[in-house]
Amino acid sequence: MQATFSGLKHLAVPAAALAFHGAVMAINGAQPGGYGVKNASMGGASIALPLDAEAAANNPAGLGRLPTSWTLGAQVFNGRSTADYVQPGNTLHNEQTEVAPEGGFNWRASSEWALGLSIAGSGAGSDYGQPALPVPGADTAKTTLRVMELIPAVAWTPSRELSIGLGLNLALQQFETRGVIVPAPVPGGLAPLPSHGSQTATGAGLRAGLLWQASDAWSFGLNLKSRSRMSKLKGYEQDLLAYSSGRLDVPGQLGVGAAWKPNERLTLAADWLRIQWGDIKAMKDPNGFAWRNQSVVRLGASWQLDEQLTLRAGASRNNGQIDSSRTLQNLLVPSVNKHAFTLGASWQLDPNAEINVGYELNPRTTLNGAGPSTGTSLTSKVQLALLGYHHRF
Repeated sequence: MQATFSGLKHLAVPAAALAFHGAVMAINGAQPGGYGVKNASMGGASIALPLDAEAAANNPAGLGRLPTSWTLGAQVFNGRSTADYVQPGNTLHNEQTEVAPEGGFNWRASSEWALGLSIAGSGAGSDYGQPALPVPGADTAKTTLRVMELIPAVAWTPSRELSIGLGLNLALQQFETRGVIVPAPVPGGLAPLPSHGSQTATGAGLRAGLLWQASDAWSFGLNLKSRSRMSKLKGYEQDLLAYSSGRLDVPGQLGVGAAWKPNERLTLAADWLRIQWGDIKAMKDPNGFAWRNQSVVRLGASWQLDEQLTLRAGASRNNGQIDSSRTLQNLLVPSVNKHAFTLGASWQLDPNAEINVGYELNPRTTLNGAGPSTGTSLTSKVQLALLGYHHRF
C-alpha cells in the first residue's frame, strides 16, 4: 500500500485534455470521433471526403469542393466511468450528459476560391461526486477541460484535380480541477491541493491541407495542424502545471485519407490520423499523466438508398494514449476508450436542405493499472447522439 500511495505524486499534473464538446468528451484521447454529423457517422473518416461546411475542421482544402452552404448541429454526449482507486473497495462512479453545438459556413467566392469558418473542439474530464480518498479536507474529485476552436480558412482550387487549404486555429480554453491529492511532507502522508477555480486561456495555431481528385472515383487528402501554444491558466502554474509554466497547449496532428466511389450510390472512406499528445510539455512531466502520441484509424461507408435517404456506418480504433503504468495518474481524465462504432442517416428535405442524424458507441473498456498503478483500474463507456441541419445555396 505504501508503494501505491507513493505513486500519487504523479497526480501533480492534469492531462492536456481539451474540451469544447462538454466536460467529458474523452474518445480519441480527448478528441471526438469526428467533426460534422455526416463524417462523424462514417467513423470520422473525412480527410479526403468533405461532406458539409464544417470541412475546415477535418481538412481546410475540403472547402474548395463544397458549394456555398452552412451547417449547424449538436452532439449529445453521455459518458459513464468507474474507478477502483488505490484502496480495495474504494470504487468511484462518474456519469455526465452534455449537449454541445457544432457547425460551419462556406462561401464560394469564385470557381477557384472558397472561404469558410468552422467550429471544432474536444474535451475530457470527470465528476465523481466524492473525494478520491478519505483525506481530511479533500474536495470532490472533479476536472473540467474545454477548448473551442474557431477555424477561419481559405481554399484555392487551381484545377479540377487539386485543392489547397490554409486556416488559423483560434483556441479558447477553460480549465478547472478539484480534489487532487498529493504526498504530504510527513512520510506516507497525503494532502489535498487547493483548486484555483475555473480559468481560461487563449492561443493560436495553423491548419493546412491538400485534396487531390485523382479520378472520378478516387480522392486523396492530407491534413496538418500545428500545436497551438496557449496562454497561462492563472494559479495552476504554482502546482498542477508548474512543469509547463501553467500552459496546456492544444496538440498538433497530421493525417492522410482516401475516398473511393465505385458507383453513384456507394462511397467508402478511410483515414489515418496521428494526434501529438506526447509533444505537449505538460505531458513530458516525469510526474505527470505522460500521454503518448496516438494513432487513429477511421473507416466509413455511405449508401444512397434513393433520392431522399442516405445511410452511413463506420468504425475507428486508436492505440490508446495512456500506458497501464500511468492508470493512477489519469483518474480525473479516464479517457481509455479505443474502439468506436457509428451509424447515421441523411434525409433530403428539398434540393438544398437536409436533416442529418447519427449515433456513436464507444463500448465499455477497462484499463488495469500495472507497476506503480497496480490496484487502480479505470472503466469507461461513451455514447453520442448527433443531430444536424445542412443548407446549400
